[in-house]
Amino acid sequence: MELKQLLVEIKAKRKHTKSRVIVGILDDNIVDFLEAKGVVIHTLEIYLTHKGLSHLARDSKRKRGAGLSDEDILKIPDIIKRGRKYFDENGNLNLIFCKNREKCEKFIKIVVDTKAYDKKLGKVTLIKTAGYVFESNLKSYIEIK
Repeated sequence: MELKQLLVEIKAKRKHTKSRVIVGILDDNIVDFLEAKGVVIHTLEIYLTHKGLSHLARDSKRKRGAGLSDEDILKIPDIIKRGRKYFDENGNLNLIFCKNREKCEKFIKIVVDTKAYDKKLGKVTLIKTAGYVFESNLKSYIEIK
């Protein structure tokens, strides 16, 4: 409910009651994989700040594919739980999700930085950006199982 409330406030350009929400937790498989790769993890909780959410929800960003629809933004907690997890050569965790598993042309991709720094939060695991990608763009990633 907090994510939906924050999205409504951003759309209405009202003052935010919260500056961030926790949208998920890194599971043990991800933590073990990232530690084996030597990737620093600041928090197990995955945060989305009002600034990051505002970036994802902007219409100008959506037109370029660097944002998500409101419906897909509200699915972020479910994507974190059920989506496929990938690791890229830049050291970021990428969460990939497709609504229709049999036939999927376009995926939702959420980029998570486990070693981010936010002025108010300090060192945290933070959603950097999100958008839509095609399966051909996933070839350079390592899947975390």
